[in-house]
Amino acid sequence: MGQFRKYLALIFLLSSALNPTTTQAQADRFDAGVSANERGHYATALRAWLPMAEEGVAEAQNNVGHMYEKGLGVAQNYAMAMQWYRRAAEQDLSEAKLNIGLLYYYGYGVATNHREAVSWFRDAAESELPEAEYMLGLAYEQGTGIDLDYREARRLFLKSARANYAPSQMMFAFMLQAGEGIDSDPFRAYVWGKIAELNGSEEAIDVTSISNVLLEDEEVIEADNMVRQCLEKGLDNCP
Repeated sequence: MGQFRKYLALIFLLSSALNPTTTQAQADRFDAGVSANERGHYATALRAWLPMAEEGVAEAQNNVGHMYEKGLGVAQNYAMAMQWYRRAAEQDLSEAKLNIGLLYYYGYGVATNHREAVSWFRDAAESELPEAEYMLGLAYEQGTGIDLDYREARRLFLKSARANYAPSQMMFAFMLQAGEGIDSDPFRAYVWGKIAELNGSEEAIDVTSISNVLLEDEEVIEADNMVRQCLEKGLDNCP
């Protein structure tokens, strides 16, 4: 299971997700920071976001926290990252709550505290943030910081998977294949594993390869047809 647990990339929000009260000038400056970050011009991105963060724009505060966490355009400083994440979280920004949880989960700049991490993941997941649902699902699947609960883990992974989050698609497929808390279901595992593969998850190849061996040729054809239907009609009705 170790290969399935990867550190989540932190999110850079686009101007369309900014608070409606944000001015167009601020939105333009935020976008300029996003563009600079994508080009690897981290100091420029930080210069764009820092004034906004100081003015109280939660999305900018979250991004400044990420820059400090990763040491992008500034010396790495987990304490400063936590400060900025907390300021954004105080404004109810779910991405910032997730990021605080990740710092506690992995022990970056703070003592590892899985229970505290789970509390932040749960808070962030209340807004249906797929990445937070994934981390909360992992906690339930591992019994880390919370009682092990395969049923709740599957529910969270499936919910996030239907929001097209590849790591959740892969983990849901894995649980189906491994039979964690239920009988092994290689057909559904193959379907979700293939969707995860198409969504960029290399880890899902292991799941689909095992499922493929366990299925009859006719079942593989049926599963491939199901994958196409799921992608064409939307993932909400995918089994």
